[in-house]
Amino acid sequence: MKTIIDTTMRLTEHFTLGEMCYSATAEAKQIPNVPLKQHITALRNLCERCLEPVRCQLGLPIKVNSGYRCPLLNQMVGGVSTSQHLKGEAADITIPRSHRPFGHPTDEQAARLILKYAEQFADFDQLILEHSATTWWIHISCRINYRLNRHQVIR
Repeated sequence: MKTIIDTTMRLTEHFTLGEMCYSATAEAKQIPNVPLKQHITALRNLCERCLEPVRCQLGLPIKVNSGYRCPLLNQMVGGVSTSQHLKGEAADITIPRSHRPFGHPTDEQAARLILKYAEQFADFDQLILEHSATTWWIHISCRINYRLNRHQVIR
């Protein structure tokens, strides 16, 4: 039996459950990346406390590259066993190339712009400036018990 989630469910004004659970890797490898109720609650918290405030202050769309990950998906993408993605408490984000403001055309510049806004406007646990050989993004997390957020920035 295939489990179905309502991918159109709005977590906040600008973020849906579908985009917080979408994974090209999961799709390609046919991994059901389906969150439980507690993961959806954590994703809503992440969107309300972090993604939505950053998006509104920035005034630009934010692309979620990776949000919730089931254990198998997390393993497939090389995530650590303690990843906050497993709990629905983290997302890897960037500004879509088509919406980048003048003066911020590269992935690194876009990631650093998000980092600047997130430090000021998000109630985050961790902000991590991450990159691969070809792209840059921001890992942003918020604990479900947000009073325990560490406000840790790792560049």
